[in-house]
Formats: sequence, C-alpha cells, structure tokens
Amino acid sequence: MVNFEKFNRHWENGFFYPFEKKRAFFGTLQSYLGKKQIVALTGVRRTGKTVLLKQVINHLINSGIERKNILYFSFDEQKPSLDELIGEYLQATSLDIGKDKTFIFLDEIQKLGNWQEQVKTYYDNYENIRFFVSGSSTLFISKKSHESLAGRIFILDLPVLSFREFLEFRGKKEISDNPKMFPGQIQKEFASYLKRNFIDIINEDDESAREYLQGIINKVAFEDIPQMFSIENPEKLKALITAIYSSPGMLINYENLGNDLALSSKTAEKYLFYLTQAKIVKKIYNYSKNFLTSEKKSKKAYITAPCMCFLNDEADITKIVENTVCIAGNYDFFWRTPQKDEIDFISKKGPVIIPIEVKYSNTLHPKDFNAIKKFSKKNKINASIIITKEKEGANQTTKTVPAWKWLLEQQ
Repeated sequence: MVNFEKFNRHWENGFFYPFEKKRAFFGTLQSYLGKKQIVALTGVRRTGKTVLLKQVINHLINSGIERKNILYFSFDEQKPSLDELIGEYLQATSLDIGKDKTFIFLDEIQKLGNWQEQVKTYYDNYENIRFFVSGSSTLFISKKSHESLAGRIFILDLPVLSFREFLEFRGKKEISDNPKMFPGQIQKEFASYLKRNFIDIINEDDESAREYLQGIINKVAFEDIPQMFSIENPEKLKALITAIYSSPGMLINYENLGNDLALSSKTAEKYLFYLTQAKIVKKIYNYSKNFLTSEKKSKKAYITAPCMCFLNDEADITKIVENTVCIAGNYDFFWRTPQKDEIDFISKKGPVIIPIEVKYSNTLHPKDFNAIKKFSKKNKINASIIITKEKEGANQTTKTVPAWKWLLEQQ
C-alpha cells in the first residue's frame, strides 16, 4: 500500500512547503506549467530539484489548483508501478483523471523500472494529466526514453548555484546589487563561493563542505551509475572523477587515462561517458564551424560542481576559476591549434562568436592576447573577453573584467 500521507503534506489545509527562497531556475520551470509535455528535471545530486518541485506545488495551490489534484511521490523507498500508484491515488481522492485536471510529480523516477513506457501510456490517454519527473542525472533519460517519449518531454538541466544565487541565499543581496560599495566583502564572498556551489553548504566550514562533496561523489560512483550500468570497479569510476577535479580542463586522451587508471582505453571512454550522463562531468570540444569536425577533434573535461576541485589539496586557483567560468557560461567549445595556440572558451550564440580567456591575475602581458588575435583574424570577429582577478577595462576589441563581476553578469 502506497504511503501517500508521508509525501503529500500539501493535502492538509493551510499547509505549504517551507521553501521561501527560490532559485532563478524556478521561473524557467514555472513557464512550462501550461504545456502538455512531460517536464523532466535533471542535474547533479543536491542542486535542489526536490525543493523546486515542492515550490511548484506551492505555486499551483496559490494559483487555485485543488490540493488533492496534486500528487507527489518519491521512488527512493517504495517502488510501486505507476498503475498501482495512480490507482490507489484515485481511490484515496475520488478523482476522475478522465475529467479532473491532475498534476503528478514523480521524484527519483530512474528507480522505477521501464518508467518511460508507464508514463507514456497515461500521457497518451489522459489529456488532463501533467507530469513532472526528476532524477539525479540524465541517466534515467536513456536512448529508449528519448525514442519512446519523442515530442512528449522537455528535459531541463538544473546547474549548481550561480554566484548571484549564492549571495542571495547567504542574505547578501545588497552586495550583488551594489558590488562597488562592498569591494572587500565581494572578494571574500567570491572566495567562499568557489568552495561552496551547493545550497546545503553555503554556511558550512571548509571541512564540513569537503565531507559533503565527497558524499556526493561516492553516491554517484557507487550508487547512481552502478544502478544503471554494469560497473565492475566503481573505485575506478571515483578515481576518474578525482583525476578530472584535480586537473580541470584536462585534454582527454583515453589511452593515457586508461593507463593511469589501469583500464583499457575503451573502458576509460565508457566511464567518462557515464560521468557526463550523470551530470558530474562536462565535456567540451575543440571549436570548428562544423560541429561534426569538432566531435572528431580534441576534447576537454571539467567538473560540473567546480567547488569539488578544492578536494585536491594542491588546487590551482586559476584552473578552478576557469572551471567555474565554463559551467557558469555553459560553454561547449574551446580552441586549440596544432601549434598549441589556445583559447579557454568559445561562446557561440547563433551567429555571434566570442573568444573568452581566463587569466586570473592582475597583470596581463602582450602574449596573453596572441591566441585571441589569431582566432579573431581567422574567424573575422572583433570582440573578445579576458576574465581577470581584479583588472578591468576595454579597448576596441577586448573587454577585461574581474571574475566575480563576470559571474554576476551571467544571471
């Protein structure tokens, strides 16, 4: 028998989930409420997916939706079939899903076998049902899911906290709104943010934050991925995560990775694929105007929660800021030539292409502009960005901006 009472406190008159502060992503999720398609919320563990779903439930109630017309269930403990779940729900509420508009929130749905076919049946046959599903990674959106739910699903990826969100959750909104008034505090908060990209640890000390981050990595390596794929040695999976957060932006060479981890190059490639699907690693590509060409060229790997880089006791702050910029900008490309001219990121939004270099220093040398000049000449562009520690300025072609300021501008 399904324990509805445990998961549906919102059925109680006057009850609302106690999550007042909202992530910026809430507005994105809210915009999908009127659509028929299934909404799938993904992202690395502990980014706040469950809280977001419950905030949407609060919003629906405030919008006039009857409390009993909203069902929330997590498959963390019980794993009833969808028929069983919905059948018992209808018995408990006396609703008719053929007539009554119903919102169904299914958390950790990857733990329900063949979930995509079960949801598809209800989606195709009941016009009044709206499904919101979530999981700790895109592992539950398998190839089979894409095929069976084609045209029926929107997949939304929830990233780690932005710097602006970090300040707001810390109660420091006045700093983000008026950073020039608080130059000392903005630097202090920025240093703290680099180590704390998750809501749960924004006020924790460094040691507690480290334990928390190790817990996420262990969950991904020893539970999430092995539940979906046959993994002979999860320790190697964890070792690969460690290698990437210890050297963010590393060029991917599967043979070298395999040698370092005592794995075949094919297994190393497979493990990295699992980590990208689990949303703990982001892979970016050497830029080419033809994406298929980019796919065949060299690739780099970054960790999607840059604060994990501090688990390495010899962390390089410049590389950590580079990793943070990659995730905040959601970049897919870098640029590297056979002559080893290199640009950290290439921003491509429609026809607009902007090279971006991270130089976390207050001193810039003429050679720091060489790669940007070569790329700009080759691609006939006249705008670029260099992200620094504190140096700020602009000329006809290049904008120089402090990392903390650039991060605030991303949201």
